[in-house]
Amino acid sequence: MTTTPPPGYQPAPYGFPQPPPHPEANSAMVLGIVGLCLSVMCGGIGVFVAPFGWIKGKRVMAEIDANPAAYGGRGNAQAGFITGLIGTIFGALYMLFWVAYVIFIIVMIVVASKETDSTTTFDSINAMLSSRI
Repeated sequence: MTTTPPPGYQPAPYGFPQPPPHPEANSAMVLGIVGLCLSVMCGGIGVFVAPFGWIKGKRVMAEIDANPAAYGGRGNAQAGFITGLIGTIFGALYMLFWVAYVIFIIVMIVVASKETDSTTTFDSINAMLSSRI
């Protein structure tokens, strides 16, 4: 006995057919993840990429929520939004750290240059060299 269905037989669909994913949902997720990784691992460079994932993820989520029957993929868009937001925050903190570090170094150089007297330094070096001879 064969178990092949008769010609023209269509099996009943299980559940409802899922709408296709939004065309930009995956790109929002990729931008957010790349921005987060660059912000954490490369000292804040992701601050230039992560906001694009954040903005695109928010826009795509709004489009999916406006017409849920036409588009799916809200999870990917939400992942891009969240990782883009976190990557932007980390990147901004890293950039703030680097700016404060550079300002600190400049202040230390200026303070050190004002406190040292060049004649005193050279006199002490000459005294040290003459004592060894």
